[in-house]
Amino acid sequence: MAKNCHLNYGRNDPITRIHGAAWKGIDGFLQRNPDNSREWWLTYNINATPERQRFTKAHEIGHYILHSQKQDEFRCGPGVILEKDTGDTNIEAQANQFASYLLMPANHVRSRIEKTPITFTLISELAEFYGVSFEAMCIRVIEITSERAVFVYWDNGMMRRWSRSESAKRQRLWIESSLDEPMKPFPGTLAANSSVRQCSDGEMVQANLWFKNATEGEMLREMKHTSDTFERVLSLLIVPEFDPRSRHDLLSGSGVVPGTPNAP
Repeated sequence: MAKNCHLNYGRNDPITRIHGAAWKGIDGFLQRNPDNSREWWLTYNINATPERQRFTKAHEIGHYILHSQKQDEFRCGPGVILEKDTGDTNIEAQANQFASYLLMPANHVRSRIEKTPITFTLISELAEFYGVSFEAMCIRVIEITSERAVFVYWDNGMMRRWSRSESAKRQRLWIESSLDEPMKPFPGTLAANSSVRQCSDGEMVQANLWFKNATEGEMLREMKHTSDTFERVLSLLIVPEFDPRSRHDLLSGSGVVPGTPNAP
């Protein structure tokens, strides 16, 4: 694909060389051939995982298609491969978005996640199918799903970043955080429970443990994945539709919060 994509855009400066290098601090590199300005070379880090190499190649193709007519060289380290679109002009975030669209087509992913409940087990299967990392697949599912979903990345016990689905944004689901100090997992959540390392299908917890603006009595399904290699924990939150009247039923004596494992 890399060597032929110039044909789709009527360009006469193709990518002619794709090779790996044992770099440190660089995931990908796209540059014009120093001896022939009408050729491009694409290099990737052979020390990265196969999934990371695949995403890096797609990222560099994104630079070629989107940005190479204004710039002759692109050095992409691990940090920029993780950058997301913030609304500002950011060519690294744009290349990441291109790679995500290319490797995980929305229509195809949507057809898979609409047929079954979203779980970490399903996401793991999809990541293997598309040849991408587990985290990249989590982010793509969040982008595509019509459910109210929130994905949180914890590193060494502190929140590193989080993202929401469009429906979660519309419902104004928001994790309150402080700019002055790192955010730790919230008490009472699976993320804060060190005795639970994996919960692929999720457990029902009170939504206001995560979102201070959640309706009283509202529940969500919290999933947890703990890396066996890195000090990394991933949380996936699915917030089902909630009828506040169900809270009235609970107070009236039904004794069960709808949506919990013991609910009828």
